Amino acid sequence: MMSNIITAYLSPDGRYRTMPYKKNAEDRFCLSEKTRKGTLITEFGKNGRIIDQIYLNGGDPESSLEKYLGISLHIEKKASYDRVNVSASCRKCGSREKIYRELDLTLISYVESVPVVPIFRCIGCGSRFYAMEIEYLNALVSRNTALFTEDERRGIEKDSESAIKELNEYIIRIFASKKIMRLVFEE
Repeated sequence: MMSNIITAYLSPDGRYRTMPYKKNAEDRFCLSEKTRKGTLITEFGKNGRIIDQIYLNGGDPESSLEKYLGISLHIEKKASYDRVNVSASCRKCGSREKIYRELDLTLISYVESVPVVPIFRCIGCGSRFYAMEIEYLNALVSRNTALFTEDERRGIEKDSESAIKELNEYIIRIFASKKIMRLVFEE
């Protein structure tokens, strides 16, 4: 359980990154980023896997993060932004510690749209990877039920595990056709 206040570090480029906290017996942290058109809030597990991601049109990154977490933030300024550490090896060149979120490799204030499926890049060989964890896919589906037909919603309500598995298989096929591999996180 989190306390009522958590420290978040504000980098010069306007990104807010929380200290690690426990949720569901797991170490997590959040990142809130102001883009050209909105605010992106991403919740990460300790190995860099994305547990949840929400894009808000407009919004202030600090207050949006407080609302998402349901707590107050104690803000401390940092001299630079620390990229998200990803525990994974490149499946093409084998390098470790060279895989980053594509959003960490750009000035976030220039980003106009954020992909629903997070994209990572190996800066060693340039390979791209997608990351769609089941927990994140569950959160996406539960927040966006209006995007599904009535029959699809009934199927999700009846057997959400099978429905999520089917959606995940679609995602795998889509990215395979684009020759973008799935990122495999290491513990």
